[in-house]
Amino acid sequence: MSEYGGSSEIRYSEFMKLLYDKDTPSEQELTIGQVIKIEDHGVYVLLEEYDKEAYIPLKELSTRFIKHPRELVKLNQRVIVKIYRIRRGGLIINASMKRVLPGERQKKLQEWRKLRKSLIMFSQLAERLKIPLTEVISKIGRPMVAYYDTPYDAFEAVVRWGEDVLRDIGLPDEFIPILVEVAKNNIRLREVELKRNLIISSLAPDAIIRVKKALNEGVRIAPDKIEVKYISSPRYLVRVKGYDWKDAVKLFNKFYEKVKAIILEKNDYPTEISYEELEEKRKARKVRAG
Repeated sequence: MSEYGGSSEIRYSEFMKLLYDKDTPSEQELTIGQVIKIEDHGVYVLLEEYDKEAYIPLKELSTRFIKHPRELVKLNQRVIVKIYRIRRGGLIINASMKRVLPGERQKKLQEWRKLRKSLIMFSQLAERLKIPLTEVISKIGRPMVAYYDTPYDAFEAVVRWGEDVLRDIGLPDEFIPILVEVAKNNIRLREVELKRNLIISSLAPDAIIRVKKALNEGVRIAPDKIEVKYISSPRYLVRVKGYDWKDAVKLFNKFYEKVKAIILEKNDYPTEISYEELEEKRKARKVRAG
């Protein structure tokens, strides 16, 4: 294993080149550099994504005044930089730390972590599929980044939405079962639980049968995510699990409309159906999907 969390068979810069078909940064691009030399006038960094050297002048290190780069950086330290000048076909690259905004820095770090994790999963896929890592990156990784920012985002979508995500990308069916397994073994999503009190009252002679049928049909929409518990007439506690509140609310609304339609179908008797919103709290723990 390398320091990037991937296989020792491939360098991180080679991984990035195979994945995005790019071996030189662009002006205004954010990238990650490792400090390899500190001089009085500035700092030299090795751009990990491109295996190229860039120079950060003293005045581009910080928005505040510093006398020497060592006040700010140390050897081997990783820094987020913004490329602001490229000359001689990429042989001379000037970078800046002070031009990187706090929000940009955090976003780039998050992307970098996702790419490191992607390389881990690609290494696992190569082992499981018994094909070279470079082939995994070209046949699976490249199609993923045509639709998503990073392969990790594609893997996360698989955990969230299912294997149809991979078919939409256009990946071969023979890869899909192992891809799903690797995704679920490596990615944990934070789970939320939405609660509603469902209130059902009806004077129909077959009300009990109707309610039971309606609730059962409603749960069948997503049996692994919807749970109904009888409290006391006329209340039922409905729990809906999801990976974000928007999805949970959407699923509850679908459940509610299904239940309501069944109960009111060909029903001329006084009937009321409504729900009460309960306090919602995000679960602190992370759950492994699947």
